[in-house]
This record gives sequence, structure tokens and C-alpha cells, in this order.
Amino acid sequence: MKTLFAFLLIGYTCFSQVGIGTNTPNPNSLLEISSTDKVFVPPRMTNSQMLAITNPLIGSIVYNTTFNAIYIYNSLGWKNASDTDNSSLICKKNGGSLTTSINTYYNFPLNHHHVQTQNPITYEILSSGKIRVKENGIYMIGAQLSVNNMPSGKKGYSLAIFKNGVLLGLLNKNESEQTITDYWGTSGMMTFNLSINDEIEIKYLINYNANLSLVFAAFSFVKIN
Repeated sequence: MKTLFAFLLIGYTCFSQVGIGTNTPNPNSLLEISSTDKVFVPPRMTNSQMLAITNPLIGSIVYNTTFNAIYIYNSLGWKNASDTDNSSLICKKNGGSLTTSINTYYNFPLNHHHVQTQNPITYEILSSGKIRVKENGIYMIGAQLSVNNMPSGKKGYSLAIFKNGVLLGLLNKNESEQTITDYWGTSGMMTFNLSINDEIEIKYLINYNANLSLVFAAFSFVKIN
């Protein structure tokens, strides 16, 4: 009889609601916690520890002590629960010299010294023109370049995105045709599906065997999903 009673009790417990701090949990809740003087504390860990979790379940919650924020895991990765805007990175530089040569790509001459806007949760600047993304998602990447002494004649050019050392896409590819040495500029934008720890390089190519005078260079990342 005792064995039967224990079995019935376990069966009842498995299919009923659980209440902590209340004897009458809502029938539509699996777990209800009630208190007026105590708090619920999720697991607390650094950003590195959070990212090291293998295959977390969608809906997992932790408190990220690196960024002092609650993070929730969804189909795109860990998301700061307080984020309301699209995470972005903008770098811009005015003036300077721009290295060019025939059929050679160079990284944009922009690094952490040229940041206008940066969300460090999503982006890490590794070196000039090289960024590591720290969240899965769809990113819109744009780049702009302008000089004040593009020589006369035809000069092929392109703006390119490399992922983990491999060409991912061309933001722009064309020929400049100047009748005199003059101002010139180009820009482009594309969207890419990127993963955590992808290393992105923003590069330019201008087929000219001498340095040019930079008016401005800029690139931007916006996480749109």
C-alpha cells in the first residue's frame, strides 16, 4: 500500500504546477515563484564563459558580468535583453595617404582610433579594416572612399568584403575615367549572414602605382537581425 501511495504521489507531482513561495500556483504555469523580499538570480558568468557554453537551449538566460546585463539565447545566438536598437559599428577617417598599386587589395586604414559608434558586445576591432563579429546574425556592411587627386585616364577599382581570409562579396566594382586629375569617390553596401567569431576585412583596390591623397574613408556594420 505504501508503494502504491508513493507511486500515485510521484505521478501527481509530475503533472501538477510547482509553486515556490506560494501554495496556489497559477494552473497555466509550470513554475511560479512568489516573494516580496527575495529575488530570482540566474547563473552569473563572464562573456567568455557564456560564449563557451555548448549548444545552449533557445530561451536560456544568464547574467553576463562582463557587460552587466541579462542575456537570452535565441536562434541567432546570445542577445542582450536590454538592446532595443540595431547593434552598429561606424569608423571614419578624414585626410591622410592612401596606398595603391596594380591588382592589389589593401585593408581600409581604419581601426579603433577612428570609431564613431561601436557596440563592443557585437564587434571587436582586430586591426585596420579587420573586425570580428561576436553574434550570429544578418549584417548590413557599407564602405566609402574618396580622394582628391585621382589621375586622368581609366583606373579599375573595387570595394570588397573578405570573411576569414576568403572573398565574400564586392560592394562595388567599376572603372574611374577622369579627363583631369580631380576628386573621385565610391561607395557600396551589401547584407551578409555572419556567424560568431567570423573575421571580416573591408578592402579596396585601385589600379594605380602611387599613393593618393585621402579625403575620407569610412565603413559601417549594422546588425539587422
